Amino acid sequence: GAVAPSVVLGLCMLVGVPSNAVVIWALLTKLRRVTFTVKLMLNLAITDLLTLITLPFWIYALLATWVFGSGPCKFLSYIIYCSMYTSVLSVTLMSVQRSIMVLYPQAKLWLRRRGENAVLLGIWALASLFASPTIKVRDVVEDSDLQKMCLPRTYSSDSERVVLLLLETLLGFVIPYSILTTSYICLTRRVKQTTFASSMRLEKLITWIVMMFFVFWLPYHIFNLLYVYTTLKKVSTEGTSLVGKVLEVGTNIAGSLALVNSCLNPFLYAFATHSIRRDIRSRRFLQRFRLVCS
Repeated sequence: GAVAPSVVLGLCMLVGVPSNAVVIWALLTKLRRVTFTVKLMLNLAITDLLTLITLPFWIYALLATWVFGSGPCKFLSYIIYCSMYTSVLSVTLMSVQRSIMVLYPQAKLWLRRRGENAVLLGIWALASLFASPTIKVRDVVEDSDLQKMCLPRTYSSDSERVVLLLLETLLGFVIPYSILTTSYICLTRRVKQTTFASSMRLEKLITWIVMMFFVFWLPYHIFNLLYVYTTLKKVSTEGTSLVGKVLEVGTNIAGSLALVNSCLNPFLYAFATHSIRRDIRSRRFLQRFRLVCS
């Protein structure tokens, strides 16, 4: 069960690292005006890049064994989860920001530069806080074949496992996805009122963004909930049991699938920004045309 996730992780690294690096370079050097949305895109690209550059360690561990010790296990796991939460929070805030830009194009920017930087720091602070349990529950253990692994999460009690897994799913998926979906529903309703081709492209792109977030993260959180269910029902999930093996393999595959989102983010949000700008330019052109003709 390690070959499939290893291949997925390898492809994610080969595609995601250069694409995110290009996005970071372009945002820092090619844009004259750095808006709050651009800062969020930069934040997203940095977190995705941080996640992707840790992949060689996980690929080696999946195909062989974990040889890097307990400290790197905890640190790299913390980086993964901190980046995951930062990415989710950035995507969520970006969706809210985009909705405000399209729904209220005449509204003044309510955040000054200092406020924007404070919000970005707040995202990292929240992500660091949300990821902190990882340091405690992640460690190096041996499986039934005496192979060392960093991936398992070890809990001191069943109640700790249930609480932490539910919090992870709630903070990392349920709440952000609810906000994301609400923002984009409002946005698509506004876009449907226009007849510009760029608006229709934006509507389709928005649907893809929401669906990608849902499809790539849902399996991971489903396995979280399965762990919660088996814990509450006192079903054995030890490595030697069938349920334990299924959950272990499924979690590895679902985690690998979730990382695909880090590869797609640079393309999705670059195209989204381009579509929004084209839509705004089209509206301005129509307004000027009406003024000339009136």
